[in-house]
Amino acid sequence: MPRIDDYKAAIALSVAALKQRNPKFVAAKSRAEYVLEGGREVLLLPYFGQPRRIVWPEVTVSAPGQTRELPLTEQILILHYLERTDGEALSGHTIDFRAVPDGGSFYWSAFVSRAKKPLLETFGQDLDLYLKVALAAGGEAQPLGDVAVRFLAFPLVPITHVFWRGDDEFPPDANLLFDDTISHHLSTEDIAALAGASVYRLIAAARELRQKK
Repeated sequence: MPRIDDYKAAIALSVAALKQRNPKFVAAKSRAEYVLEGGREVLLLPYFGQPRRIVWPEVTVSAPGQTRELPLTEQILILHYLERTDGEALSGHTIDFRAVPDGGSFYWSAFVSRAKKPLLETFGQDLDLYLKVALAAGGEAQPLGDVAVRFLAFPLVPITHVFWRGDDEFPPDANLLFDDTISHHLSTEDIAALAGASVYRLIAAARELRQKK
């Protein structure tokens, strides 16, 4: 289990690397918006549809209009995306995590415990609840399985949740799919972390919805 110091070290490494890069170049590759604010260069990058602000030369990550610091894990994913992406356009062909190059099969068990299992345990028996929170969170329904919703985690990184209701012979099942260009934009470990983030944000929304009833 990573410690806070490990997260901070990961952030420091990415910040040091990005400080050496031209923000305009990074914006073009990542599909972020490049703006000038009072002499500072700023990238505006959507993260699951929510704007995130990355400021040069410090390379700090924040949410516009918010004073609280973003979670360190979120900052790491944003910085790693900006650092790694080569701008490869989406192919439209999806793969599951096991087909991700450079270790998808190796990280499969961690991926299942971090993303697939929580998704299925929370929503597998209540797909109406899933659709309600997923669509409210900016997802787009897809013609896959029995229920499927696609999220744009970053401009070049879609994640699709797919559910099958199950029947008398088979229990409900779920999976998460990625564009087959995913490794152009994130490492395998980051893909697993981002998949988990896509699930836990919906679990939190479902919990909040249930509390209001």
